[in-house]
Amino acid sequence: MTATMTAAAPLSMTAATTADYVNPVIAATQSVFEIMLGCTAKRTGLRLKQFPEPQPEVSCVIGISGRAAGTIIVGLPKEVACSVLERMLGTVTEEVTDEVCDAIGELTNMIAGAAKAKLAKYELSISLPSVVTGEGCLMHHPKSICPFEIAFDSDIGPFTIDVAFHVL
Repeated sequence: MTATMTAAAPLSMTAATTADYVNPVIAATQSVFEIMLGCTAKRTGLRLKQFPEPQPEVSCVIGISGRAAGTIIVGLPKEVACSVLERMLGTVTEEVTDEVCDAIGELTNMIAGAAKAKLAKYELSISLPSVVTGEGCLMHHPKSICPFEIAFDSDIGPFTIDVAFHVL
């Protein structure tokens, strides 16, 4: 893993701890994209986010609790979100509709659920997905949590997953 730790990172966070929860999210994402969308998701980057930054046009947040706490946020440009709906249900649209939001919520739920299974030692629970749409939305995390942004490219386009965990 090539993430750089900074002074903003909590003392309990180490490279090994970070890999413990980031790698399962990467593997879960790749698996869900392959099985549910019939496409390959390739990780293209990993970086520590220092400040809130604008999210892509369609973002879905799932809260994590248990022996670790935080969020998983799947962010997609509008075109990629619409392609997810088309791959999942065969419905073609160029606008973000309720059906697009439902598809992104379900996709995020599957990624979080698959990652949760790989993170059994943390005895995690996941919340219901919440989809946020629009340009320029900012997601704020507690100061004790340093989010990582995992960038992906896929057959349907680029997307990101923010992973923000604090091991308790």
